[in-house]
Amino acid sequence: MTTETLDLQRRVGGRVVIGLIALLAPMVAAARLLTGEAVIAPLVTATTLAVAAGLLWRIGRGAVLAQMGLAAVLMAQVSMLVGALAGHSWQVDMHMAYFAALAVLVVFSDWRVIAAGAAAVAVHHLALNFILPAVVFPGGGDLARVIVHAVILIVETLVLVAVTNSVSTMFARIERTMAETAAAREAAELADRQTRESEEAQQHLRDQSIAERERNAREQERAVTRLGQGLSRLAEGDLTTRIDDDFPAAYRLLRDDFNAAVERLAASMAAISDVSGGLRGQSDQLARAAHQLAERTMRQAAGLEEAAAALEEITTTAGSTAQGADRVADVSAQARTHVNQSMEVVQSAVTAMTRIDGSSREISQIVGVIDEIAFQTNLLALNAGVEAARAGDAGRGFAVVASEVRALAQRSAEAAKEIRALIQESGRQVGDGVAMVGQTGSTIDGMVERFTEINGLIREISRACAEQSEGLGQVNTAVAMIDRTVQENGAVVDETNDAVTVLNREAKRLGDLIAGFRLPSGATAALAA
Repeated sequence: MTTETLDLQRRVGGRVVIGLIALLAPMVAAARLLTGEAVIAPLVTATTLAVAAGLLWRIGRGAVLAQMGLAAVLMAQVSMLVGALAGHSWQVDMHMAYFAALAVLVVFSDWRVIAAGAAAVAVHHLALNFILPAVVFPGGGDLARVIVHAVILIVETLVLVAVTNSVSTMFARIERTMAETAAAREAAELADRQTRESEEAQQHLRDQSIAERERNAREQERAVTRLGQGLSRLAEGDLTTRIDDDFPAAYRLLRDDFNAAVERLAASMAAISDVSGGLRGQSDQLARAAHQLAERTMRQAAGLEEAAAALEEITTTAGSTAQGADRVADVSAQARTHVNQSMEVVQSAVTAMTRIDGSSREISQIVGVIDEIAFQTNLLALNAGVEAARAGDAGRGFAVVASEVRALAQRSAEAAKEIRALIQESGRQVGDGVAMVGQTGSTIDGMVERFTEINGLIREISRACAEQSEGLGQVNTAVAMIDRTVQENGAVVDETNDAVTVLNREAKRLGDLIAGFRLPSGATAALAA
């Protein structure tokens, strides 16, 4: 029996097995009639097994358990047939039905179904060989016969299982091949259909494309010709040109863009013309201003150079003044030193005068003593003369000596008087000298104080001159930087003047270029709007 799929074969096999089970029911009745035994009970049992097989298949929906149940029911129905022939000579021959039934189970192509059928036969033979041996073998139970049957059953089962696995593998391979073939056939049919549809669509597209290209070519030629004319006029500088022709829909945007571009270009050129005129005027003003700035910068540079030179002289003079003040301060310091030395000399002179005055007083005292001695000597001489006069001629020599001593005493008194007068005069002069020296010391002290003040002032003047010189140096540096900046500004002004000249020349050139365009009237007004 040929089936398309294994499942279909199993469904058909199930119905075949159910039909065989149902067919065996009347055969059981016929066997009972053949042996002359009761028919009703075996017939009811066989019919019940057939009905149970049908219900089992319906409920199990062809599953493996349902298939195994059908195998067991089929072997039970064969056992009913073998038992119905109990005592008949065909009972032993009817055991062949077991092997035939097992072979029928191959239709399920599942080794489990065959194993279930073989197990049912083995349980039947082994159990009934001891319980009801008459329904299995004529003449009673025989274990050796059961073993022989079991061996044959096992061999058949193994062969049938191998055949079943082979058939299952073959069916699986066939099913896979058929599925692949069907898929390939469907793919080929789909590809062929798609190819035909694609060829038809491509032919249709080619026809449409050819017609579209021809129409586009005509429209493009017309649009390009008109656009070329407008571009030619635009290249000649005519900014009043416009394209007013009716273009195809695909080229209307190009026409509108051309007109808008020319419109904006015309407005821009008009604006550039206005800006160019204003630029020329501004560049002229800028050139004049740059020239005036250059002249002012040059005058400013000259003035800064003179100021720098004057500041340099002032700085030099301030430096010289600071140096002179330093020298004056040094001289003043030296003079103060000399005055201090003079003051020391004056102090020494005062001290000497004081000692001289003391010595004069001592001499005056000594002269007083001498005068006292001369007075006493004169008295002694007078006394001696009186005594010599009393002595007469004997005392004449002594009188002469007394007279000489008196004269000498008188001269000593006169000399002492003169010395006293000289000492008094010398004392007076020493006093005047001491007073004058004192005044000289006071004057010298004042001079020292003045020299000290003068030295401080000169130091301050020197410091101020140094600071002024440093400040003038900084100012001179700043003026030099300003002079450098002015010089650089002058260079920048010269570059600016050159740039302004170039700008003025380029503005005039721009105006000449713009004059080569033909502008529509009102373009400037349109731009302003």
